[in-house]
Amino acid sequence: IELLRQNVKPLDNVPPTVDVHMAAVAHGNVGMRNLVRARNRNDGTLNTWRHALEDYSQYTDKMTPLPSETQEAVLTRSPVQTVPFFGHALTPNVTFVKLDCEGAEIDILSSPECRNPNSWLNVTHLVFEWSFTKERQVDRFHYVVENLVAAGFQVWYPGQGAWWDTEQNVMWPYHNDLVVFATREVE
Repeated sequence: IELLRQNVKPLDNVPPTVDVHMAAVAHGNVGMRNLVRARNRNDGTLNTWRHALEDYSQYTDKMTPLPSETQEAVLTRSPVQTVPFFGHALTPNVTFVKLDCEGAEIDILSSPECRNPNSWLNVTHLVFEWSFTKERQVDRFHYVVENLVAAGFQVWYPGQGAWWDTEQNVMWPYHNDLVVFATREVE
């Protein structure tokens, strides 16, 4: 968190434009949840980037021998405070949202609140990662897009209109996730 605070620190004599909150966003109530850090790679590279709330984690403890001595069989879990995105983390002064919360965005963007334009307050720009590694059903992704359109957003993403985007009951055929862009006008 301190590195993030330093990276978004305002320049001299410029008012702050970014608020940093010491909490993880999720859908639902405020509370404590476990943040799970995935194990190191087989080649010994330390994991500094793969983590998720345990509710959304695909990482599991292993009771069998692992390929590398630097890998832990039991994953590291840390208790973290969570706050709901709608009604708590999102505040009226926010106009741009970058949502990448390792699977929690699926529940946030699938929620009834997402469809309601008022839930988004003054947000005009949204960028989020859709984790097809956590939810492979393209129909679920389309449901989220419909939610955003109902809230007044125009939505763009790579491959829009491709075969996987237009056919019914398709499972995501690729190994990567999508970055999705959405904009809307706020009066």
